[in-house]
Amino acid sequence: MGVGTPLDIARAVLQGVDMFDCVLPTRNARNGMLFTKGGGWLLKMPVCGRRFAIEPGCSCYTCRHYSRAYLRHLYLAEEILAMRLNTVHNLHFYLNFMGEIRQAIAEERLKDW
Repeated sequence: MGVGTPLDIARAVLQGVDMFDCVLPTRNARNGMLFTKGGGWLLKMPVCGRRFAIEPGCSCYTCRHYSRAYLRHLYLAEEILAMRLNTVHNLHFYLNFMGEIRQAIAEERLKDW
């Protein structure tokens, strides 16, 4: 408990933790923060509206169908759709992140990962 950021999870896995219960992806999504491999993006920040994709190459429904500018608009307009689309992206990000960790463990390259 109390582990939630991708960095925290990676550190915990290196120490042998193999089960997590985290509300961070959904809570942060509701508050306009999207997780990416390069860090988090806050939709309330103006710079977020200038790029199209949340994360280039992301295959989640949100990234395939909506721009960062549109998500920012929904968030600032307090539309419930913003929370839902952000949650879809963040959960997809975490599922892929954990899949990469599992693959690194299976290939015995976790410390290099």
